[in-house]
Amino acid sequence: MKNFAMALAVALPLAAFGTTAAAQCVTVDPVIIPDVRVDPLDATGAAQVMQPVTMMFRRVGVGNAPITVTYQIVDEDSSVRSRVGVTGGPQLEWRSDDSGRNIGATRNEAYALLRSGSVTLGADDNSQQATLRLFLTNLREDLPAGVYREQYTIRYWCADRDSSIPEEIPGIVTVTVQVPNVLSANVAGASTQGEIDFLDFSTLTRSLSVSVRSTGRFAVTARSVNGSVMLREGAAGTDKADRIPYVVRFGGRALALDTGAGFTNPRAGLAGQQIPLEVVVDDVSSKRAGAYSDTLILTLAPVT
Repeated sequence: MKNFAMALAVALPLAAFGTTAAAQCVTVDPVIIPDVRVDPLDATGAAQVMQPVTMMFRRVGVGNAPITVTYQIVDEDSSVRSRVGVTGGPQLEWRSDDSGRNIGATRNEAYALLRSGSVTLGADDNSQQATLRLFLTNLREDLPAGVYREQYTIRYWCADRDSSIPEEIPGIVTVTVQVPNVLSANVAGASTQGEIDFLDFSTLTRSLSVSVRSTGRFAVTARSVNGSVMLREGAAGTDKADRIPYVVRFGGRALALDTGAGFTNPRAGLAGQQIPLEVVVDDVSSKRAGAYSDTLILTLAPVT
């Protein structure tokens, strides 16, 4: 009974709707879209990118009658919005020049047939080009650094799409989007310089905030001009009474000054993070009176 029910289910659509399998009428040349590079941190950059695309349809078989092919581009793994990559990647739309409609479809989309373009091979034409435009639409979103790559399926109908079974060519269209690892950092309202003033040293710990935006991880290192000490103005020697040692923490993590060693911070994202830079000085009760200072060079660099 189970086998009979399964066979009946397969036969019913053919009997009820009269659909027939159409023989393959064309092939499509592989399409590789030129790599697109986007920088979400670039406020002056475009909010979306358009890339012209040409697809070549070639006749299959010995017939020479005119053929009108209806086609669409299928994203196999996106569920709602078509993306490059599975999740969190750049969103895209495929728009055909003949209709202006978005001809991209997801595999599970209920009304995918509403999105299609067409190309006609005239009598005796062995091939015909179809032109369309690829739009990347969310380039100002918080896209993590990396290379996003996906291959898309072309689904096409050689006859009436409502009464024929489509052909498919998996992975025939390749799209690659590169999001570089870039960052911006500043202190004190968009400045690259800041000052930590201990005043009369009534407190031995002071800090300022470093605003960081980044698409990926970044390395943190620091260097002291005076060798990790605050030096009294006018002091000529190495007397300890003229020198105030200190330690530095960035985001709560100790920085080893002047060694070149540092650590790696996670991605700060497009919204950015306010990360405290803390300086903790030794006890100053045995130091000479005067003005003490040092210059600390903090370096944040994208991790490649």
